[in-house]
Amino acid sequence: MKLSNLGRLWPMGLVLALILHLILLSCNKPTPINNSPESQLLENINQITPVPLPTTEDPGFNFPEDSTLIYQWLAERDTLSIYAHAWGIWAGLTSPTDQSYNGNPLLVFETWLGLGEMQSIVKQNSLQLQKTERTMLQKPKQFEHSATLAKQAGVDTTAGLDFGTNFWVTVSYNPSAANYAIQNQIFKKSVLDSYKKPGTIGKIPAFPSDAITIKPTYYVGSKQDDFIRIPAWPGPPDTPKPFGPEVWDSYIFVDVNNGQESGKVLVPVNGGDDPTPASTCNLNDFINFEVDAEMAKYLNEQQSAVQGDTAKAGDVALLVAMHVTSKEISNWTWQTFYWAPNPNTPLAPSSTTAASIRPTGLSAAAAHYGVSTGYAMVWPNQPIVGGTNQDVEPIFGFNPFLEAGFGKGTFAKRENQLNPNYDYGVQTNCMSCHSLATSSSSVVYSADEYISMDDPYFVDKVQVDFAWSIQSAIITDQ
Repeated sequence: MKLSNLGRLWPMGLVLALILHLILLSCNKPTPINNSPESQLLENINQITPVPLPTTEDPGFNFPEDSTLIYQWLAERDTLSIYAHAWGIWAGLTSPTDQSYNGNPLLVFETWLGLGEMQSIVKQNSLQLQKTERTMLQKPKQFEHSATLAKQAGVDTTAGLDFGTNFWVTVSYNPSAANYAIQNQIFKKSVLDSYKKPGTIGKIPAFPSDAITIKPTYYVGSKQDDFIRIPAWPGPPDTPKPFGPEVWDSYIFVDVNNGQESGKVLVPVNGGDDPTPASTCNLNDFINFEVDAEMAKYLNEQQSAVQGDTAKAGDVALLVAMHVTSKEISNWTWQTFYWAPNPNTPLAPSSTTAASIRPTGLSAAAAHYGVSTGYAMVWPNQPIVGGTNQDVEPIFGFNPFLEAGFGKGTFAKRENQLNPNYDYGVQTNCMSCHSLATSSSSVVYSADEYISMDDPYFVDKVQVDFAWSIQSAIITDQ
């Protein structure tokens, strides 16, 4: 309709008000994180606003939970309440939203800002918590760190860490954690250096109690194949050793056409290149997304010349694992999830007990994961400072896809105070290892042990509140 015709139907004052309103809207349009022409064209279609963790699905779940109650669970060794809380967080993470990307619905965690996106916001001096595309997948930093540590220790850097080209991760923050990181400019080296205290221990301000950080881990396969072969966790080895997916010799197959019977018991195959009915599940048994051209280009940029361009638009990224941590207690809560062929009977470090507490409202895909928790470093729980490794029991909490491949060299820089023979990824605890995170470029990993937050290791360093992600995302601004 022409404006002249519109004026015959509406009073001229209303028409002018409408025009003024549209002008104001265009002036107040938020600056996109990615300023490329392509992202500006897609902004109205793909503008994604991070969604906070929903807590209304389960009336018995609170977030953030009162830290006093969580400490009571720890004092009473109430693992059932801990599992229930971990599952409550998972239910919120995997809830659907009204957000979408290229017409595909997004789950809550898929709307959160990744490290690179937050770095861009900080560099632009912006406060806009929005993005216009999926967070780009990257090679896991912890594999690079582990290989470097092993090399420094003179240990073979390939054993247990040869994940090929198909495993990728993101690290993302929920809106509360992202607000904290951006407003405190916490990724800037100059800001981190300002917290240094020569001769003593420096530390950044603590994240807020409702902060959550996550590390989704994906296996990327070709959707042009009828079946995608994925390593399936066979359980921890009888004798601790580097035990990454490349040595499991255990596989399941994913039917990209979803032609399999739902809910069947899966029997992984050893070394098989061909699927069997019992080893084949459906694509919709995984949380997954389709790789677009921009994502494929980014993945290929990270490949070596030998590997070549293996990713392409139309590939499918299947979620195989996710680390999740929340700042509900001083040392954060730690829960990790991994895809289980038979989720009712997941193998250690999860358990049938943990599986029995899964919320009934989970989607079929979200219910296909096992959980392992580490809300304390050891039993009984020790104080934040001044605790002991005497007369305590270990708490092993690791993700098969992320830590199981670590060997002796990974932990050689630190003598374990709980057990000097804890040398492998299957003997780790997320809290123990992340407690050592500082802004220093020197990385030190630990297997499970109690670590006091006034340990001499921290002198002349800046503690970054258990967030290795900060150390890996430092912006050099000096």
